[in-house]
Amino acid sequence: MSAHTPRILLFGEELRLRATRRVAVCFGGQVTLEEDPGRVVARAAGFDPHIVVFDLDHAGPAALSLAQQVADASPGGQMVIVCHPSPPDQIEALLGKPWFGHLLGLESPWFMEEMGATLARLSGEALFGLHRHLPWGSRVLSTTVTSSAQKAALFDRIESYMADIGVRGRLVRRLHDVADEMLMNAVYDAPTDRATGEHIYAALPRTTRVDLPPGSRPVFSYGSDGKVFALSISDPFGGLTPDILKRYIAKGLRRGNDQIDDKAGGAGLGLYFLFQSLNSLTLYLEPGARTEMVGLVDIRGSFRDVLQSPKALNIYVRPAGA
Repeated sequence: MSAHTPRILLFGEELRLRATRRVAVCFGGQVTLEEDPGRVVARAAGFDPHIVVFDLDHAGPAALSLAQQVADASPGGQMVIVCHPSPPDQIEALLGKPWFGHLLGLESPWFMEEMGATLARLSGEALFGLHRHLPWGSRVLSTTVTSSAQKAALFDRIESYMADIGVRGRLVRRLHDVADEMLMNAVYDAPTDRATGEHIYAALPRTTRVDLPPGSRPVFSYGSDGKVFALSISDPFGGLTPDILKRYIAKGLRRGNDQIDDKAGGAGLGLYFLFQSLNSLTLYLEPGARTEMVGLVDIRGSFRDVLQSPKALNIYVRPAGA
């Protein structure tokens, strides 16, 4: 892909995608827009886009079938699904598509920023690092985790930070649970015997202390710009594949909210919990080398606002050694 002039195909109504078009043009893309569902497949085949921004609502009941045809017509392109509301009713079906890895809500308060970041990363910008999700100059605090025994002290620091910036009540408890899920995944589930591929600590009760040797230690980070609270966990194993993440989110959606505890854990349900609890969930993966999960929450409103806010999901994979 050209790092300088990516070809970007927009499918949808011009008015609904005006903000997207502005971002794509300002980003430096060669942008074309197609409004006609009957012409978009041919346009994709002829234009050979690097990136397709597909408005799921524009195609009506045939949206998934049309999106599949567009993906087939542009095999070298990356699909970015946009919709309103988000997530859409078709989210479970989307999660089963191998080409699906990017979902943005048109009604999101930071839609333009997130679209710009998505286009940049899909065009080759560096991926890893929580600081890339916050405005320049925002302070990011990071801790290398050497033991599960650090959890209580780390959570105390996070909650103290949230108190300093005026985040209170149920939102604090939810962010605490998100941090807990991220940390436990990295300490117990991620470590793998590199020779056998077996998970070393996954079968242990989460109350069993685990001390991680050098080379196995994750880094937990958090920060805020006063509007968005951001958390991330990065581990040196690179074992959480896109298929695993999408499969467990879909599994959680099939079971329904009333059958899964808020603090879901085990059997991958913690991944569904993260998707449900955050406004934006991003997976960065370098297979066999590094995994980073990033979560963003809009902290300007109430806990209820967070639950009702649009969802974004992004999955980026960098080939090992690239």
